[in-house]
This record gives sequence, C-alpha cells and structure tokens, in this order.
Amino acid sequence: MAKAPPSAAETHQIVREVVLTMKTKMDSLPPVSTECCIYRVPEKLRRANAEAYTPQVISIGPFHCGKKELESTEEIKLRYSMAFLSRISSRADLPACARIISESEDRIRQCYQEKLTQSSSELAEIILLDAIFVVELFISNHNWNHDPEHRDQNDEILSKQWMSNAVFHDLLLLENQVPFFVLEKLYRIDPLSTTVTFFKLIYEYFKDVLHGHELASTIVQVKHLVDYVRALQLPAFPRRVPAKQGKKFQLTRSAKELQEAGVTFRLSEGTSTLLDVDFKDGILVMRRVVVHEWTEPYIRNMIAYEQCHHDEKYISSYAILMDSLIDTSEDIDILTSCGILENQLGSTDDVAHLFNTMYKETMRDSSEFVYSSQCQSLNAYSRNRWHQWKAAWYRSRVILQRDYFSNPWSGISVVAAIILLVLTFFQSTCAFLDVYAGDARKLFQKYKRHY
Repeated sequence: MAKAPPSAAETHQIVREVVLTMKTKMDSLPPVSTECCIYRVPEKLRRANAEAYTPQVISIGPFHCGKKELESTEEIKLRYSMAFLSRISSRADLPACARIISESEDRIRQCYQEKLTQSSSELAEIILLDAIFVVELFISNHNWNHDPEHRDQNDEILSKQWMSNAVFHDLLLLENQVPFFVLEKLYRIDPLSTTVTFFKLIYEYFKDVLHGHELASTIVQVKHLVDYVRALQLPAFPRRVPAKQGKKFQLTRSAKELQEAGVTFRLSEGTSTLLDVDFKDGILVMRRVVVHEWTEPYIRNMIAYEQCHHDEKYISSYAILMDSLIDTSEDIDILTSCGILENQLGSTDDVAHLFNTMYKETMRDSSEFVYSSQCQSLNAYSRNRWHQWKAAWYRSRVILQRDYFSNPWSGISVVAAIILLVLTFFQSTCAFLDVYAGDARKLFQKYKRHY
C-alpha cells in the first residue's frame, strides 16, 4: 500500500528541521584557512603506489600518530628530545618549549587540511615531541658529518644505515609534516643557531636528493620540509603565458627518436636547478638527475603537494617531460651516456617504469605544462629533413668508428679490404676492356642474338 503524502503540517515540520540542521552545520563551518599546507594525499594518486606516501618507521605530525606499526620509534623521539633539552638548558626548558607550541595552537591547526580531533594538550604534545625530534635530527646529522671523531656510535638512527634511510624517506612525505615555523622557533633557542642557519642544516640533510644544488637563499615563505625541497628545485626560467584552456599539452618524442633526428643531449653546467631545461640550436640541455631508492617518494610527494596547493605544476611537468623522453632502455642509455641520468636502481626497466607512471592523473590542461615551448621546438627540429640527414650521416660515422675503427688492427683490416676490393674491381675492368678493345660492336653483338 502506497504511503500517504505528508500533511501540510508535517511538510512544514520537515522543512523546518532540514533548514535548522543545515544552518547549524553551515554556521559551525570554520573559515577557509590561508595557512593550510599539509594535506592528505588524494586517493587517485595514492592508488599508483601507496608505499611512496606512507611512513615506514616514524610518524611526524598528527596524521599518522598512534599507528601501531610506528610505535617502536616513539622512544627514539623521546631520547632525541632529551638531548635537545639538555643542550638548550641555559636558554630554555621543557615548559618554555611547550609554551611556544601552545601559543601557536590555532595557527598549527589551520596548517592541516583535516580538522584535527586531538585536544589542545594532546596536539601540543604531538607537535612538540615531533618538532624537537626533527630539529635534533638535523643538528645530530650536522655534527655527525662535521665532527667524525666525536660521533655517537650509539645513535639509534645515524649509526644504522637501514634506519637512517627509512627516516630519511619518512621526512619526505607530505602527510608526515609539522609546520615549518614551529621548527624554526625551536631551533632559534639552540646554541648552534648563532653559527649555522636552519636552512643549511636542512640542506645538509637532504643533499642526497638535491644532488649538489647550491644552498640558495629564498624569499619564499617555506611551509614545511616538502615545500622546502621543492622550492630549491624551482626553475630559473619564468612562468610562461598560459596556453588556451582545454587544449591538450604537446609532448615530445623519445630520446632515441630525437637523437635520430639530430638532437644532441648535453649536461648543464653551473648552478641550474633540476627543472631548468633548455633547447637551442639542436642541443637539449638538462641537469643531472640521480635515480635511486628515494627518487620515487621524493618526486611523488612533491607532485601531490603541487596538486593540492600550487597553481604552477613544475614538478608534475618535469615528470611528464621525462616520461616523454623515456620509453625503452635505449632512451635511458642515451640519457645516461651524456650524464643527464645516473641510474642507481640497477635495472633500466625499473627506471623506465618509475617515470612512465609518475604523473598519471595529475594534469589535463596545456596551461599547466611548463615545457610546452621546449617540446614544440624539439618537435619542429626533429621534423626537419636536413637535420634528419645530418643525423643519419653522424650515425654512419659512429657505426664505422665503433665497429671497424675501434682499434688499429681492425682499422688496418678494413683499409686492406677496401684496397683489395678496389684492385679486384680495377682488374676486372682491365680484363673487360682487353676483350672488347677496339671493337665495341662485339659487346652488342653478344646480346643481339637473344632478340
């Protein structure tokens, strides 16, 4: 039996309850925060490789706090905190550090995408312990590198390579961050801060992924560690004028196809960043990229951060460009031979797979791809027939030198073979002329009988 429609009074009551509930929810909405900078990785990105976004041994910040698999490192964080507090005892104590966090509670909460459910005291304890740990880790790393004679061989992180690598991985994760301003405030009360800048400490720690970039002072207001390492990679070339919205961005050909069309690959010199890519007069100039166990989480988390926070998709664009250049192991060999790519993974297939899956579902519009002009120039150059002819001539010379003139003996044998071939041809020609000399009609009469 069909349900009878509600009466006018019942309808009025339903409308009143819906309006009241929605108004209550809308009134309780917090204002949109301009401080928000620490995000959950979007599920569409996480599906590609969840491990690249998930901490292995240590939680930093509230997102992964309390996970059972990360509990064993809580004692390590406490020991690092004790070392930090004992060194700053002449300047501040634990209550003073806790006060720094408590006074910034509202700003800290606004830095996280999710509404944090921890109480004030719970959140302050999480942020204080994790922030002190990060600062002390950078200081310990600095002392470890600059004072080898006094290294603490019992350090539970730096003295164990596997542990050091795992923590390094975890500090590169977008979800595993505390606000940068908290780290700076705590570092200022350390005696070392009077002689070494905090940026230098961070650079020393992350230099294995920055690969020799000079420590550049930046006017960018750093939000967290992922934001810092991304800032050091920003390209020197200016942001180009956006292309027409909705137009698919133009990719380029693989390294092998470009080389066959006459393009030369060259390693950049000086202080250029990873994202500086220049193409001029048939030469593609790029910075060296070292591919190792940290490369994937490093790039993936910067891409995730760009997707959530930045309009300029620099890291995403770089991943797309590398995916265009790399299709097969031959492309990797070309980039490796000129010094642009250094493969520390071992397998060229692993490197190809890394770049071929890095940027999926991150960009759809040409206005976001910052290498459009370089790709257009590469494609125009590679379609030129004159450049293709020059490349074919160059490849022929390379093959001759590699296969036939790689050593003096092979070169002598090739020259001898050529001389023998010329002499044979000359002898045959002379014999031919002797037979028919003075009477060319004999040559044509021989074949005339067949007609």
